[in-house]
Amino acid sequence: MEETTLTQEEYKKMIIGASYYFQREKEAINSLNVFPVPDGDTGSNMSMTLEAAARGAREYEGSSIGEVAETVASHSLMGARGNSGVILSQLMRGLSRGLSGKDEIVSSELSKAFQYGVVYAYKAVSRPVEGTILTVAREIARGTRGAIREGADINGILETAIESGEKALMRTKEMLPVLKEAGVVDAGGKGLIIFLRGCHYAVNSSMEEVLALLEGGGGGLPAEPPGASPENVFGENFDTSRPYCTELIIKSEKGEFAGISEKLSELGDSLLVVEDKNICKVHIHTANPDMVLGVCLSHGILHDIKIDNMMDQHDERYEKSEDAAGSAGTDMVTIPSSREDIQKDTGIICVSFGEGIKEIFFGLGADEIVYGGQTMNPNVEDLLNAVHKSTYDRLIILPNNKNIQLVAEQVRKMSSKEVEVVKTSNIPEGIAALMAYQPSLELEENVENMKENMKNVKAGEITYAIRETVIQGQKIKKGSCLGLYRGDICSWGEDLILTSLELVRKIVGEGDELITIFYGEGVEENSAYALQEAVEEAFPYLEVELQAGGQPVYYFIISIE
Repeated sequence: MEETTLTQEEYKKMIIGASYYFQREKEAINSLNVFPVPDGDTGSNMSMTLEAAARGAREYEGSSIGEVAETVASHSLMGARGNSGVILSQLMRGLSRGLSGKDEIVSSELSKAFQYGVVYAYKAVSRPVEGTILTVAREIARGTRGAIREGADINGILETAIESGEKALMRTKEMLPVLKEAGVVDAGGKGLIIFLRGCHYAVNSSMEEVLALLEGGGGGLPAEPPGASPENVFGENFDTSRPYCTELIIKSEKGEFAGISEKLSELGDSLLVVEDKNICKVHIHTANPDMVLGVCLSHGILHDIKIDNMMDQHDERYEKSEDAAGSAGTDMVTIPSSREDIQKDTGIICVSFGEGIKEIFFGLGADEIVYGGQTMNPNVEDLLNAVHKSTYDRLIILPNNKNIQLVAEQVRKMSSKEVEVVKTSNIPEGIAALMAYQPSLELEENVENMKENMKNVKAGEITYAIRETVIQGQKIKKGSCLGLYRGDICSWGEDLILTSLELVRKIVGEGDELITIFYGEGVEENSAYALQEAVEEAFPYLEVELQAGGQPVYYFIISIE
């Protein structure tokens, strides 16, 4: 079989097609990630990386496949999200290295470029682990070498790459104990195969058909072949002692990044450090993101800082958060208070979701609500805008989520106003803190009182499993209710009321006096009253209150104090 030629136009078509093909599949991967909690949403992270790569492809107007590959690699690095996204960007970078200086290539040169991609991907990971996307990438490259020896064209190379990758993917669940226990495969590896399927689709389509996806939203894409749906997918793992997934970009005019990997390796794991001219992309799991930022700051100017508390992440919440944000009108919206201001010299900004909870915060004295919460984290700009628009020169921010605390701290440092952050980790802590606020007191005294009062409350949440999984050796069915306390799954079952009651039993302790149940959107009042009655019967010596929280993500948020 004669070797076929791949031009810059064909390469652009592959990247654009792969991006839109992947968009259709990203939620399937997200929805199938289960506890232990993955490093962010693998499907979303890889999709955003590919979207950035596709933008680079569309912007390129030259005639060199080497140049368009370099543009794609640069854009994918800048847009890379999560561990899997960074590794994908390095595969792109390796492809760029293999295609460098060429106007067009033949099929054998594409195979060589794949080998470069694997080398760059492995180099980016400080401690490569088998059973991950790296394993799948290596076997894909090995498959392409075999296809070249058999004289395959571009189409045949991609088909062999997909076949080799799928075989490797099925073996990942035997390579890592956590995958084997859950009987699942690696999500990043599956994402890489979906990427190749998109490339294969684009190779066999015209540029007009691929570009039509921009307007059609991917509706014309072919269905996944039977058995190709990622039924057993697992996300990227993490050490619970290092819960903060931290990533950022460092820019330095002189590109002075020497020694940064060694410094950061002492602060966490899952470290990726990728240099590209005057830009360095960093990804790390750490217990001390502030120290990571300090090290990175010594090497240049920081951009696109993203810190996620992986203990708080649950993939189904991402999907629900989009719906909730849409109902609010924007992804993150600042809602001014409509109540009359009381006489005070300090403003209160709360991060919150749910109409009922929003009104509770307003009623307790909050001046502004920034819409956000679990997996709907407002960024620095959102909170900074709320600070700047406030008529107060002194402000207290209640983040009400561990994942938002560092963002709030950045706002405190950046604002010209006097800003203090009371590091509330959930809605009950935020309410407890706000109840301790007194307008007549000085800022510092209020902050201390609020910090002390929030220690008196414990918070539990009830959500549900989005797929069958294994917890503590027990199989949990898809749709089962899950009770969460301090990041751990403490109860589960088919019955919402019984699972919630079991969680309450595990949280209530000596000296507790009040239980408040906030029921979420979609929970019928009858169910909420049923839980209230069950808790009252189980704890007749405690006061039990019921509030309409209207929150997404959780059926119930339970406050015990």
